[in-house]
Amino acid sequence: MDNFRYSNCVVVSILTIKTMHKQTFITIILVLVIIGLLSFVAFGSKGKNKDTTRVQNNQNISETLAISEKTSIFFYGNTCPHCEDVEEWMKENKIEEKIEIVKKEVYDDNANALELSRAAKSCGMDASSIGVPFLYTPEGKCLVGTPDIISYLGNKAGMSNDNQETKSGKETGL
Repeated sequence: MDNFRYSNCVVVSILTIKTMHKQTFITIILVLVIIGLLSFVAFGSKGKNKDTTRVQNNQNISETLAISEKTSIFFYGNTCPHCEDVEEWMKENKIEEKIEIVKKEVYDDNANALELSRAAKSCGMDASSIGVPFLYTPEGKCLVGTPDIISYLGNKAGMSNDNQETKSGKETGL
């Protein structure tokens, strides 16, 4: 009888071990499947987030920069001599009375500097190498430098090329 009990215990133990191994094996498989699915979702959604972010950024640029269809945004630095030349020219020629311009100082205002960076990126420019004076036009064009900005603003204001000169009588260069 003892042998029978012993053999029954051995059989029950072996069955229990097989069942435990089977349960462990199934658990490991389920954990691996769950990890695989989570990885697929995580890595699969990375590209979609970039595209969505790119679309959102372009919408933000449009919303931020397009104050109106007629408004240009003039980005300048408060200690920039070229910016001062453009501002002086605009004042002398009463440009702000003729066209809508929003002025945004970028040296001391981080929000304006970020907006300048977005504007440059929207024009395909490297935001790390742009400078001021910088004009973002209602047409979505980016102009950098005194001559280009004065020329654009003068044309928009209906001025002839003769009137697009600075106080000294010649166009200011960068």
